[in-house]
Formats: sequence, C-alpha cells, structure tokens
Amino acid sequence: MRLDLIAITVLALGVAVGNAASAEMPVPVSAAEIRSVVLRGEQLRDNGELQAAQQQFDAALQAVVDVKGDIGLLAAVEAAAGYNLFLLNSKEAAEPLLKAAYRNTETGPDYLRGLVGLYLSELALAGGDRQQALQYADQAEAALRSQGNSPLRMSVALSRTAAGEDKRGRVAALLELAARSEGLPNDFPAAKVRLKTAEALLAEAAPSDGQGWVGAAYAALDKVLAGVNPPPRMRVEALLGMARLYRQQNRDREALALTEQALALAGDRRYLELLAELEALQGDLLLRLGQQVPALRAYEQAVNDLLAIRGDLPINLPDGRSAIDTVIDPLHRGYVDLLLRQAGTGDSEQQALNKAMSSMEAIKEADLQDFFLGRCSISVQTRDDWRELAFPETVIVYPILLTDRLELLMKHGPLVVRRSVPVSAERVREQAQILTQRLHAGKDYRAAAKQLYQWLFEPIANDVAAAGAKLLLYVPDRNLRAVPYSVLQDGGRFLVEQYAIVTLPGLTFQNWDKQVAKRKNLRALVAGLSRPDGAAIDTLPDNVVERLIGNKPADVAQKAMDRSRLVEELSLPNIEREIDSVAKRQNSTMLLNNQFTASALKRDIETGDYAKVHIASHGYFGKNAKESFVMAYDQNLTLLDFEGSLGGDRLKSEPIDLLTLSACETAEGDDRMLLGFSGLAVKSNVLSAVGSLWSINDQAATEFMHLFYDGLGNSLNKAEAMRQAQIAMIKSKRFKHPFFWSPFILIGGWQ
Repeated sequence: MRLDLIAITVLALGVAVGNAASAEMPVPVSAAEIRSVVLRGEQLRDNGELQAAQQQFDAALQAVVDVKGDIGLLAAVEAAAGYNLFLLNSKEAAEPLLKAAYRNTETGPDYLRGLVGLYLSELALAGGDRQQALQYADQAEAALRSQGNSPLRMSVALSRTAAGEDKRGRVAALLELAARSEGLPNDFPAAKVRLKTAEALLAEAAPSDGQGWVGAAYAALDKVLAGVNPPPRMRVEALLGMARLYRQQNRDREALALTEQALALAGDRRYLELLAELEALQGDLLLRLGQQVPALRAYEQAVNDLLAIRGDLPINLPDGRSAIDTVIDPLHRGYVDLLLRQAGTGDSEQQALNKAMSSMEAIKEADLQDFFLGRCSISVQTRDDWRELAFPETVIVYPILLTDRLELLMKHGPLVVRRSVPVSAERVREQAQILTQRLHAGKDYRAAAKQLYQWLFEPIANDVAAAGAKLLLYVPDRNLRAVPYSVLQDGGRFLVEQYAIVTLPGLTFQNWDKQVAKRKNLRALVAGLSRPDGAAIDTLPDNVVERLIGNKPADVAQKAMDRSRLVEELSLPNIEREIDSVAKRQNSTMLLNNQFTASALKRDIETGDYAKVHIASHGYFGKNAKESFVMAYDQNLTLLDFEGSLGGDRLKSEPIDLLTLSACETAEGDDRMLLGFSGLAVKSNVLSAVGSLWSINDQAATEFMHLFYDGLGNSLNKAEAMRQAQIAMIKSKRFKHPFFWSPFILIGGWQ
C-alpha cells in the first residue's frame, strides 16, 4: 500500500488536480511547468507506475535548481522524488533527498513539513529503526497540530502506531484511528487513510483481540470501494483486503469472488506484486473449497509473477513489515505445501520434489538478501545446476516446515526421497527453541535433542544408510538455523558421532561444492584480539555494552568510565594460545592485539597470498550486515567491510579456502549468526567457513581449534576434521556438554 498523499503535495505545489497523468511529459522550464510535471509523477506513483513516475520527478529535480528563491517548490520536488525512490527500494538515494527537503521546510509551510516528516518516519521504519521513526512522526505531528483531523495528520498517527513495540497497543490505536476516519470526507486522501488502516488491522489483529477490529476493517474497506471513482490500484488493494477479511471469517466463496474481481481489474499486469498476492490467495481459497488442480495453477502463476519482480521487491514494506514474512515466504511455502500434497509417484513425484526445493530456495535467497540489505546483494552469486550435482557417500538433508506437517527430503544424486512427518511447524519451532535455550544455558538438553532427532533425522535414517552416506549436507529451514544438526541424539549417540555434517545456507549459492584448487602458496593469516583496549571498544553499540555490563551508558562520559570494566569483560586470554597454536601448524602471518588493525587485516587479505584466514576476536551478529561486526584493535569491522576485503579481484580467481571466525556470538540470541556468517561466505567467494552459533568459554574454543587444525594437518578433509574434533570433546570430561562443542559448524566446501 503506497501512502503518497497526492492532495497534500499538490497543495504544496499550488496546482489544481486535473487529467495531467495522461498527457505527454513536457520539458519543464518555469515553476508552473515543474509543478505540473510533479503532479503527473504523483498520479503515476499513486497508480503503482513507479518507474514512469521517477522519470517525471527526475526531470523536475533537474529543472528546479534554475528556479531561484522558491524554497517551498524545491522542498516539494525533493520530497516527491525522495519518497518515490524509497518506494522503488532505493533507500540510499531517497534518504539525502528527503533530509534535504526536511531542512528546506524548517520555516514552513507546516503541511509540507509534516508530509516530509511522515516520509522520513516511514523510511526509518522500513529500515528497522523504530526509535527514529517515532521521532520523525512526533515532529510531523507537532507541525500538523493546527490541521485538525486531517488525512495527513491521521497518516502520521498510523506511522507512529506502526513503530510501536507493543502489538496489543498497536491494535487498540488502530481501532481508535478507524473510528476517527469515519469523520473524514469521502475523497481520495481519506480513502488512502482508510485503506492503510484496514490493511494494518488485517496484519496486526488476532482472534484474541476480539471481533471489534473485523467491523472496523470492513467499514473502512467498504467506504474505499464505495468512494468516488477510486484509482484502479486502490480498488485492487481494497478488494484484496476485503477478500482477506472474508477469508478470515471463513466466507471462502465470497472471498474467492472478490479475489477474482480484483484479478480481472489488475489484468493489465502493471501490478505484478499485487497479482502475485491475489493469485496466492486465490490458490489458498480454491484449496479450501476442495479444488486442488486449479488451486495449484493459481499458486504456480503467483510464483512466476513474484519471481519476475523479485529484484524490485523492497526489503521492508513502507509500513515496516518484512517483505519476506508478509509476501515471499507465505506465497512460496503455500505453493510448496500444495505441490507436495499433489505429488504423485515416479518421475512426476521427482519433478514435484525438485520444484518444491527450488521454491524453498527462493525463500533462502531472500533471507540472505534481507540480512545484507539489498535484493541485488546475493543474486549474482546464485546458481541453478544443483539438481544435477552428485557426490560419493554424501546426501543432502532438506527439511521443510509446513503448517500441519514436516516434509523431510533427502537428495542422493538425482534422486530425492520424501518422508512426511505428522508434526506441525509450530511444534518443531517450539522444540527447537527449547533445545537452543538449554544448550546456551548448559542445561539438560537430552529430551529436546531426542525429539528433534525423531522428527528431523529418524524418518530418513534407513534411506541415508542405504545410500552408504558418510557425510550429511544439511540445509536448514527458517527457525531451524539456530539448532546445530550435530547435537541431535538417538538416545545414545549424537548425530555427529555417526556422520560428518556440513551446513549449507541453500543449494543455489556458488562455491559450496567447489574443489580446493592447488595453490603454490598455502600460507595462513592469523589474527587475534585477546585484550581489546584499543579504539574499537569506544565505538561498541550501546545494546552490546548494556548486555555486557548491565547498564546502558547515559552519555559518552559514562561510557568512558566503564571502559576499563568493558576491557576486562571482553578480554580473552586464551586467544593468544589459540592463534599461536594455529600459526605454528603452517606458514603464517600473525596479527595480535595492536597489530590487528583494520587496515593491516585489509592489506594482508587483499594480497591474495593466503589460503586460510583465521580471526579470533569478539564478533556480534545483529539483525543485518550493517549491525554485525568483528572487533579489530582500532575499529569494529562490519560484515560489509569484510565483504569488500574478501571480494577483491585477485581473490575471485584464487578464493580463500577456509575462513574461520572464533569467539563470535549473536546479538539477538537467534539465527543471525548462521545467516550472516553463511552470507558473508557466499558474498566474498570463500570456499569454506567455520564459526560458532553462540559464544562459548574461550578455553573450549581454543581446544576445539587445536583439535580441528590437528585434523587438517593429518590430511583429513574439513568435514571429517570438524567431526573428529567434536567427538574428542564429547569424550573429554571438561567439554563433553554440547554447549562447548556443538555450536561449531562448517559452512560450504568440505573437501
């Protein structure tokens, strides 16, 4: 849903609304012509034609610099162009334009100041910064206090509601806004507000919120549809919202009729993302009505439409919701569910299973793109030949979580074996969370580990044995990435005691099957930070500092007072022993403490002289690559910094064979480590990577690395060296609990 309030911008430009969108684009010269061009862009944008709109705005931006003294016009053009770029998923280009417009409205007019504040609030929310979104929304509200119950002021309130942390509070606020919208006139800006409110209620409300929201959403959508000639896109969006509302009320036939009406209206295929959502809803409704064959056709068309625009989908929708959670995952997973329900036998079943895996790969690719903040960030590293790949004594294990069951797939050569397990996705997620929590706390994990073994491996145990497999290539579904597959237990033995295990982020990513090239130079670069008393500690994020020392620094002075305490908390004395042990096993360059600077690491990596890179330092994996970093002595290196160093031209021809990150942990206690670490390996062309899913005792980390590199030195491949190191720790008295050994995973190549 596009929240571009054309009437407000038109007010700022001083132009009457006419049929300008259908006219040819003139070359703007005068202020009046610039206003007309921006108006055409606004109308195109409102109808979902964002690329055409951007052409208008670009022309206006180029011309407005020659209009002297009209700061309001300049701000209006910047705001219109910036917001359209935001909707085009070009946030980096949008932000400076919107901020320039905001500066240019400091002295008014108030309505334009409020509009730009709203745009900046939505930009911040889409980037996950709720605090900044609230700040801009508050400033916009302050500018609009004299506007009364206007559509723009209500739009600001909607943005502020979306930025709230408390879901129940958001629903209550939305119900209040829905009631307020009843008093608005039945015009275009009011229709936009009503549609946005109804969509938010559909996304946020649950059965536990009662039935009041149903009537509120219905009333809002009904007024949009009954309005005076709403634009085609708005009508399609309102019909989609009404169909979803009916579906939630089990009025499936009425919902299907509305969906088909919307599909007919959107038939010119200008709204591919809406078409995909409508087609997926159509497939879901047809399935609920027992019409499986047409349901599958609808889902297939939805998948094709979504794939056609996957590079243009934003990471987050303008209201802050994740595109993968709202659109990509539900659509692809719904298709997979139906596809597997209808899978036959023999060749037809194999085709269905391969299609299902391909659709799940689209979700995995989108997950990594989200983490690296761009749809184009991962796609160039993908491949589509995975179906033909086969390896001796190796099978691929591919779980798929569906609403009512787990589909456990095992691929051996070209053959895919399917075992359906009658357990809901929710139960699997709950058990995975229990196991993860118990492992992190060093508590009794056995019941949860055994239960997950019974769901995630036991159904294919005989198939794996019949294939003669010694190596499992494990491709976890979402919500399973935080659980190490090695720790699953049959009641006596861990899975790693039976098989070597490699974890893969997906099958379509490059390099995971690439053989190690013979290199003249097998040197290692070994870097470690045992005492972080350099400049990097002064720039740690507040949330990390708060977690380490129990209080959030009030200001820079407070952070300085806690500096020595932080240094002690983050010191890892065994790192010196670890990197010394690693360095002695091969021809190495060592960077320790104040030698381990960002520039030194970058310089040495970019030479291309090193087959292995081992980094032992604190690392934190947040919600995206920008907020994830590894500490060097003088600087916190984000994953984007690593990507730049590891992805140089020389390393593309001779990629690093093994990247090891020791002592890293997630900042949020979820699956960010695997997602970020595996994404880094994919994007930087590294063949193999070793890391830990959570932070552990540095003595245990040192012991594991000692055993792992011993195995490599004894000519074991990486997967078997990993397995033998973990088995040795299982047999030890001190480190036998899986808290110490199970977080270590091998990603990518195992040779």
